[in-house]
Amino acid sequence: MLKGVLLQALLLAGIGVNVALLLINLRPDRPHLRRRTQAKLLLRASEPRAKWMQQNELAEFCSDHDLDLELVLAKDFDEVHDKLVEESKHPGGMLLADIEDEYSDDLRSENAIRPIQDGAKPEEIAPALDEYLPEAVERSKVEGKVWFLPKRAQVDVIAFLQPAVEDAYLHWQEYRPAIEKALKEANGAGLPKNYELERSPESWDSFDLFVAAWNWAHRAARWAEPVAANPPPGAAAPPPIVRQRLAFRTGHGDDAVRDLVGAFYRHGLNPKDLRRPDAPAILDALQWRALFRKHQLLAPECEQPKGCDAFAVNQLLHDRVIAFAPVNQPDAFWIHGGARRDADRGMRAPGDLVFAPEPAGVSLELDAKTGLPVRRGKTFSFEEIHLWALPVHSPDPRLAWELARFLTQRGLQQRETEAQGMLPIRKDLRESYQVTFRLDWMQDVLHASYRQIFLGSGDLPDDLNEIDTGLLELRDRVLAQPGVTLDRIREAARAR
Repeated sequence: MLKGVLLQALLLAGIGVNVALLLINLRPDRPHLRRRTQAKLLLRASEPRAKWMQQNELAEFCSDHDLDLELVLAKDFDEVHDKLVEESKHPGGMLLADIEDEYSDDLRSENAIRPIQDGAKPEEIAPALDEYLPEAVERSKVEGKVWFLPKRAQVDVIAFLQPAVEDAYLHWQEYRPAIEKALKEANGAGLPKNYELERSPESWDSFDLFVAAWNWAHRAARWAEPVAANPPPGAAAPPPIVRQRLAFRTGHGDDAVRDLVGAFYRHGLNPKDLRRPDAPAILDALQWRALFRKHQLLAPECEQPKGCDAFAVNQLLHDRVIAFAPVNQPDAFWIHGGARRDADRGMRAPGDLVFAPEPAGVSLELDAKTGLPVRRGKTFSFEEIHLWALPVHSPDPRLAWELARFLTQRGLQQRETEAQGMLPIRKDLRESYQVTFRLDWMQDVLHASYRQIFLGSGDLPDDLNEIDTGLLELRDRVLAQPGVTLDRIREAARAR
């Protein structure tokens, strides 16, 4: 009797298991039988970068949260802005968005976003913000509310070839008479009293950059094209050539505007004087630009009418055509070659690539009594903060908060920095980067970047979009006339 009951129970259990397996096999992609959430993530990213994020960061979160996440890509933050505004008018399930802090006020005023703290529990907010860099947290708050979570940072530093700097340091005295003559035409005096070229760009100012650029423009460079050619064993390397090796970002695009205004700030500009074409800092920066142009010290690509944007400058440095240029962190990783197996091939002999803060700005004009520059600025670079923003009609603010927090955890920030190139937004990584990141060159990039932020960095001017065209016209007007004295620069700047 007991045996029969036991057999019936086992039979029923077996039937139950078979039914369960049948149900599971009807939906093999959902063995837990939970409903999957459909949502979109807005990113300013290329397709390769988005693919990397999907495979290495987002896949784990989506699996854990039964989430099907569609990536919506934008080529720049203008397009991100437009897509968020469109989403606010015609909701399409956008869960979270990647924005730049420069656009945050506009998006708020257009009611395209809402505070990201709407998706957080009150007790979560303070501990979360404590993980990020203070300057990033400051940009995340508006009137006491947490509108955003920091995503990543970016700041321009200088990338240079160490052999080129050593070459300039060893040989610049050969060109000293010519350099003195060129400078005397501009300031009536020449080099500052007791001048010597500093050995490291860490300590350079405007005079050092001019002296080094003069050396590079007049001396054949064995560290440039011959190294880039990488001839096979037994084959002859191409002969070293003489050409200009300094590059700025020029032309009429956003990159040129940032470079130009950054130069004004390095010369000590008070932001409230940005609309004054005859402000001393503006005149000083433009006088140096005029002097570089007169003596043909910039790479010829930068002096073409269309100029050089960041992509063009990066390529010149990657190919070892130039020796010195401003770059940001993704630029630096691309030029060097990255740390992923599928990364683009970097420059030849990347161990020559070194990084430092921007040279400090000083006036060409010298004090008659001391023989030193009359006006001294400092190193400076614009710091760009990317933020996670909550679309106003986000279908699940709680899930959006959890995703933003997941993507900015320590391990993923480290992984993304190593694979893609960025400046980590977390305090613990800033404090430990010299041991956390395993490669010396990565540590060098991050060290120069954090040092730049410490020594001199800040936001882009709020009204830059209103005056950028006028600033480029000012630059072009000054550079179009042949004079290099301060009086001639001032006269051209005041002309309308």
